[in-house]
Amino acid sequence: MDKNTIRDDLAFRSKCVDYGLDWNEFNVYNDIIILNSPKTDIFVLLDDNYNTIGIHKLNNSNQMKSIEEYAIKYRDLYNYVDYNNESNLLYPFQNFSLKQIADLAKRVDFYNNHIIVNGKYVVDGHENTYISLLAYIKFLGMQIEQYFLNAYQMKILDFEYPEVHSYLKSIMINIDECINMHIDKKTRPFPIDIIQHLGQDKEEIEKWNKELYKIINLLLNEKGFKIVEGFEQYRDIETIEKNEMNLSDLSLNLLKILDVPKDKIGENKLDFNMETINLQSWLEQDLSETKKLKLANSKIHN
Repeated sequence: MDKNTIRDDLAFRSKCVDYGLDWNEFNVYNDIIILNSPKTDIFVLLDDNYNTIGIHKLNNSNQMKSIEEYAIKYRDLYNYVDYNNESNLLYPFQNFSLKQIADLAKRVDFYNNHIIVNGKYVVDGHENTYISLLAYIKFLGMQIEQYFLNAYQMKILDFEYPEVHSYLKSIMINIDECINMHIDKKTRPFPIDIIQHLGQDKEEIEKWNKELYKIINLLLNEKGFKIVEGFEQYRDIETIEKNEMNLSDLSLNLLKILDVPKDKIGENKLDFNMETINLQSWLEQDLSETKKLKLANSKIHN
């Protein structure tokens, strides 16, 4: 990784702006970018896709040697799945690393009723399970970004902050809890209900609306419910045959999206002249069990 190339990359500069940091003040160690903060003992760590992988506060004087040592640990925690970690993500993403979530989230965008994946216009039906899973991944990816911004501020102010896996696991637990509470009341949950259950700012609901509607439908169907059709009963849910598909297996199929090299995809900006894709057909084409395991790209830490 060349420092000049990184410095001139607008995506890198945008990440620095997010944290209010100087894009000239950084070092590179292996494939890790180490951003300096106004405090000499606090660093923001990025991977080669400019995903934040950690915020670290040093506790000793041998700073550069120590931050490099910690950088490797943060990279491994971010890149791989530790199946001995009780704070791992929950079903259906228990086999996903944070890196896979973050990288997939960057490959997909939702524009009202339109979905773009790898720069291609998705023509699958909107109730397609893969699209709903991608909506969940997109939401979690945005939560990871917000987590690190919050963690940076807390570190600067010398406060402790929960570990990122625990934070995301709690988000998933609370989403599921909100869905179950509404099922018990036989009413449908709306995105605002999820946001309030997470304790997040309801004024920013527009950021998550598209993704949350699909997450709600996905989890309702998986539990054997659906929203009643028709205007007069739009707040009601009804029982349906429970979805017996293994969402974890389907989620692993989505990792094929990351097999497409970044230089082979366009921007995820809505353009009706862009190339189209039937996502389900493409994902399931010649997808064997061996391929699934290869796509998982996870590592067990004993």
